[in-house]
Amino acid sequence: MAKTDLLRIASPGSRALKNAKYEHYCRLRASAQPRISAYREAGWQSKNNDDAYANACRLERRPGVSEGIEYLSHQAEELIVEKRQRIEQALWNIHEADIGAFWETYEAVKTNIDGTLATDQDGKMLTVRKQRAKLINDLPLEFRKLIEDVTVDRNGNVIPKLYSKSEASRELRKMHNIGAQTDHPESEVSRLSDAELIAQLADLAKQLGVDIKLDYSFAAAGKASSPADSQIIDIENERGTPSAADAADVAAAAEPTVAGARPVRKARGSKA
Repeated sequence: MAKTDLLRIASPGSRALKNAKYEHYCRLRASAQPRISAYREAGWQSKNNDDAYANACRLERRPGVSEGIEYLSHQAEELIVEKRQRIEQALWNIHEADIGAFWETYEAVKTNIDGTLATDQDGKMLTVRKQRAKLINDLPLEFRKLIEDVTVDRNGNVIPKLYSKSEASRELRKMHNIGAQTDHPESEVSRLSDAELIAQLADLAKQLGVDIKLDYSFAAAGKASSPADSQIIDIENERGTPSAADAADVAAAAEPTVAGARPVRKARGSKA
């Protein structure tokens, strides 16, 4: 069998399904649509989410459905990769463009200040080498794609303006994640507010199945140098009550201070 004949063999799932609902469902699932929403959008009515999910799973076990989803998913990925390659190549063309390719040198007759033709001692006209922009229609197509705009000078010459090399360089760096600043995890946590930090801890505890209660507890900070009240986050122990050490810390923070006196705290573990 010739190599070209192998390309004619249809890949599994490449042929559209005869059932329009099945085909629509495959396309929705290939675009990363969840099973329940794809099942309903394809035309089936199931009010119960569990029933819709179970029916969608059974549907994907039908011949040709799972193969169709897989084939269409790969097609979408290939299209994305192809588009990215085209965009990247266009940016590289802008970045490596040679401005000299848009200009040409020609011989022009030299003129004097008064506008008369300049000649040598033998009366032969003198010429001078000048440059001018090439006619846009004479440029190759790949060169014309690099022109962002054109301007007309006072002599009526059309001057091409190329796309920005610096902008193309920035876009290429973004595509390849060059020079991106990666924040240290500790710096990310330090930028979180108390409410955001507790919300993330509560969500993590929920995901891990840990029964933990996170509350706010505010205590007077006494005569502090800052006018703002100190905010104390009290994380309760597993039984739902503050630990003895944490309770002592909160009580000590709540006691008013006396000028000239040092705060007295009971040692941890001592009996009240």
